[in-house]
Amino acid sequence: MVANTLAMGAIYVVAQLDKSLPPWNSKIPGTEQKFLAPWGFWTMTYGDLLAIPLVFNAFSHLVVADITNLWLGLIIGDISGIGFTVMCLGKRHKPDYGFPQAGKVSVAGLMHSVYFGAGFGAVAVCLWHLFVTGNLPWLSVVTWVALVAIPLYVPCVVLDFTSGNFDPLEQEEGK
Repeated sequence: MVANTLAMGAIYVVAQLDKSLPPWNSKIPGTEQKFLAPWGFWTMTYGDLLAIPLVFNAFSHLVVADITNLWLGLIIGDISGIGFTVMCLGKRHKPDYGFPQAGKVSVAGLMHSVYFGAGFGAVAVCLWHLFVTGNLPWLSVVTWVALVAIPLYVPCVVLDFTSGNFDPLEQEEGK
């Protein structure tokens, strides 16, 4: 949990110190949409700070118990982090702290892509071992602690969608 909090804190600090970024919650030029800081996203506050450490705990358990190979999580994480970055560099991605304009990534954005990949890799490996191999037994404390992440993280994703945080860029006519 400490490493996760430090990683998220580093993303927050780097984004805050990046003077090339527009002011937080300012209007994105040509739109009525807001330019969001990391703490403007439900998933980056409550989801990543409360839920993801529970998954990292289960993933660490699998690695330390030599049930899974760390490389599997790293490979999945690398692929998903790259995919996330490519998606966010697109022209329809709404600019934010990590990807302030189409085709541009900030340092905090690169950091978040790595963090996203690590989280995605850990979740994928844990789900594989829970549902496919059975190496993450349903009756273990580690499993139940990790499963608590679901009711913590899913509402954050829903709130980000319903609040418009994940909306695509909506250019106004003539702008």
